Amino acid sequence: MTCLLIVDDDPGQARSLRRLFAKARPDLTILSALSGVSATEVMEKQLVDLVLTDLQMPDMDGFQLLSWVNEHCPETAVFTMSAYGTAETEQQLSELGASEHFAKPFDEQALVQRVADAINQSVRGHVHNVGLASFLQLLEMERKSCTLSVVSGEQRGLLVVSKGVLVSARAEGLEGEPAAIAIVAWPAPSIVISCRVEPSGLLIESSLGFILMEAMRVQDEAARYGRREDSDSAWPAPRRTRRPGSVTFESWQPSREEFGLPSGARALAVVETATGKMLRSAAREDCPIGELARLAAQLLLQEAATLRLCDADEGVEELVLSTSTRCDVIRPLGDDEFALLVFAPEETNLVIARLELDHFISAHQAARAASDGD
Repeated sequence: MTCLLIVDDDPGQARSLRRLFAKARPDLTILSALSGVSATEVMEKQLVDLVLTDLQMPDMDGFQLLSWVNEHCPETAVFTMSAYGTAETEQQLSELGASEHFAKPFDEQALVQRVADAINQSVRGHVHNVGLASFLQLLEMERKSCTLSVVSGEQRGLLVVSKGVLVSARAEGLEGEPAAIAIVAWPAPSIVISCRVEPSGLLIESSLGFILMEAMRVQDEAARYGRREDSDSAWPAPRRTRRPGSVTFESWQPSREEFGLPSGARALAVVETATGKMLRSAAREDCPIGELARLAAQLLLQEAATLRLCDADEGVEELVLSTSTRCDVIRPLGDDEFALLVFAPEETNLVIARLELDHFISAHQAARAASDGD
């Protein structure tokens, strides 16, 4: 059960807050302490998820308690409250890592709601048997907030997620987007989750999908060319990458005959819609891409005919066929051809597959434009 510790040297205030939260959130374990010293004694004996503390207290005030929590219980979120708050106070609290500050007298219902939101959004603990990319996607879907400490061999990094959004990252010598891409690409990471959210350094502006796709690209390149053991920087090294919508590739350019397969993909192809003939393709040996391309072409033509019968004004944007072992994504590229991606659901997911397909289509269009220009 989630545990909330209320710290206030005013017994009446502490008692009132305890009753307030007990009534509003009966699912919480609610403890109280009348001083910062007493609060540390409580936290040394049991796990506390969130601390709500007054700032003005004798012996150990709220600032000192916050510093103690940072050192001894960094996974615990801290909310502060005071009747004498200033802009300088809030700046100091932010630098110390306080989640939020409330000025007294405060709206009790707003306080309860904000603390409840923090508890609902936070996660903590260790991640086992779940990939970092998949876990970040789960956090995004659930709109969770936390800081992930990621370790891979001798490398260490931090990823900060706020309400499902990856907002900052830090690794050895890297910050922001390059750090996030490098960390997600690290092999066999271990992950420790803290409910404290402390964005620092460069903020990440790119979407999580873009970060994951670029990390997968770095992993593929590392597997293809080998890890550079003589590098002193975090691995994989940061790379110049394309932005969504761009067709310029600075570190990865496919040949005109064939495209490499991204992680999880069983086949990629550009197919002529009218005949099912493959114009470009790459596939695993066990994947019958030729037959799949012909069937996809027939299906796409049938769906287009169905839309015409229904007097639909719009054409097919995408078709997805899914089974327990295979998923096909069919994306028209005009009236004459379409792109086909076949992937294994146990190895990747539809979000990443769609991003890979976007990348593949852009690369195909860039290669065709270069061919037409020769």
